[in-house]
Amino acid sequence: MTLTEEQIKWVVAEVIRRLGVAVGREANHGSTTPNAPWSAAPPTATQDLRITERVVTMRAVEKQLAGVKQVIVQPRAVVTPAVKDELKSRKIELIFGEREH
Repeated sequence: MTLTEEQIKWVVAEVIRRLGVAVGREANHGSTTPNAPWSAAPPTATQDLRITERVVTMRAVEKQLAGVKQVIVQPRAVVTPAVKDELKSRKIELIFGEREH
């Protein structure tokens, strides 16, 4: 299996995002684990941001929207009005399901 450079960047960004979310959850539950240094930095050179959570909140997308053109969520995901407003203000397209190639 050969991955394109864009696919590799997406995989790396997704792993970092998930690690950052996991560390953030631990911090919110009283853990003494500090936030990872990469959790505050948005992925760079990104065109698409894929969100796998069923409920998409500002917390799930904040700090990750720099350079994003499209946010792709699960077909039946619930996207909060705050997220929709933020995406609209940044002119970022919200896609439910996979992007058409």
